[in-house]
Amino acid sequence: MPEASSRIVWLEAIGAILMILLGSGLHFAFVLLGSWTPMALVAAVNESIWEHLKLAFWPGLFWACLMPLPPRLTRRDVFSAKGVSLAITAILIVIVFTAYTAIFERNFLLIDIGIFVAAICIGQIVSILLLAYEDQIPALIHVFGLVLLGVQVVAFSTLTFFPLNHWLFIEAQSGTIGIPAR
Repeated sequence: MPEASSRIVWLEAIGAILMILLGSGLHFAFVLLGSWTPMALVAAVNESIWEHLKLAFWPGLFWACLMPLPPRLTRRDVFSAKGVSLAITAILIVIVFTAYTAIFERNFLLIDIGIFVAAICIGQIVSILLLAYEDQIPALIHVFGLVLLGVQVVAFSTLTFFPLNHWLFIEAQSGTIGIPAR
């Protein structure tokens, strides 16, 4: 690994901790703020899988915007890496959660939390690898990461307010979808 990689590892470890803590807080923020509609952009508004994906995405993007830049890296490099790593985090959460709940026919809070933490850590490892070997990654991958990040920003900004009629957006217990009606 390049010499700057130990700094990247530390920064992304801090990012993982920040994502876990902020994401956990965002789980409760919408209700604690009296269902304040603007908070629905970043906080979970129900217990659907989709709403839980936001809990990893927005803190991850926040960290990508604020993390100190390691030597020889640009903010564009960081955003590109986050586009890929945050998508992997979301995909892992969906796959592992749906697989284990299909097997057990219910969910368990401790396993749900473990999936959230593990998916964030794996996503951060992907980010470390992309940033540490940034100079060896083809330009097309950088563009792909930026496009992927843009798609995620649009999706996470809109689909709480305009959810699709898909199992990912439906709260299992109540059957509600999207932001609660007032």
